Amino acid sequence: MQVILDDKLYKSIWDKIYNVYSFYPSTDNLSERWLRPIRQFRTYQMTMIWNEKQEKIINSILCRVVGEEMFALDWQHDCFTYDPNERIPVGYMYQNNERNCNVYFPEYYPDGDYHFFVSKDWRFGLYGHPWRKELIVVGKKLILEIENHCAELGLKRKE
Repeated sequence: MQVILDDKLYKSIWDKIYNVYSFYPSTDNLSERWLRPIRQFRTYQMTMIWNEKQEKIINSILCRVVGEEMFALDWQHDCFTYDPNERIPVGYMYQNNERNCNVYFPEYYPDGDYHFFVSKDWRFGLYGHPWRKELIVVGKKLILEIENHCAELGLKRKE
């Protein structure tokens, strides 16, 4: 796991999310779509807050489907490159003395901010909306894996 400190990389990632995926962050629910994936996707309603068990299920799915370094993006906060095989503990944080701040690795459940976990080739992704409690899953293999765990994850497919 590494914080993305390269401004050019950080900007290019967020530019893609804003410009290609039409990301529209807002504090209300007036917008019909808050993200427009360009690949095969499915939207789910999140019916329960995830605990460590559900977080581990998601991580194991990402290990199987992606299995290599990804981006972990927490809107308006530190963003990371990480490998799901690292098995980063839920609630992980550390003090960064160089930057004089606490660094929090985002959980898969969007608990107050938009959380995006996306493969570096952008083929697979989990995009979470915090107050609408929606999860957009991108990529056929990732969708199939998530479908197999909907009951355990408290996910209901939205049409």
